[in-house]
Amino acid sequence: MILSQIKILLGITDTSKDSLLNLLISIAIDKALRTIYPFEEDFDSLVLATKYNYWIVQAVQQMYQALGSEIVASYSENGLSISYKDIENGISLGLLNELTPKAKALY
Repeated sequence: MILSQIKILLGITDTSKDSLLNLLISIAIDKALRTIYPFEEDFDSLVLATKYNYWIVQAVQQMYQALGSEIVASYSENGLSISYKDIENGISLGLLNELTPKAKALY
């Protein structure tokens, strides 16, 4: 379901990019889990709640676009000044800030 939403958003109608998009989905899920549960050591047992599906779609869109030049915020020619958007692994810091870290209490 997430893959089909991403393909619609990006205007992809065939399966040629499915492997890349599935990899980006996996990376986005991993990044979300590591952000939400920063003190967790075993991520294999964690499952991302479906309420984060929209976040995953947005993150994959940003990572896909970051594969090109969309991460450039501004560019000038003769003075050669390039500035980049605030991103981490292709995901904007604004989107990453939407994730609230959680921690377990130790008894």
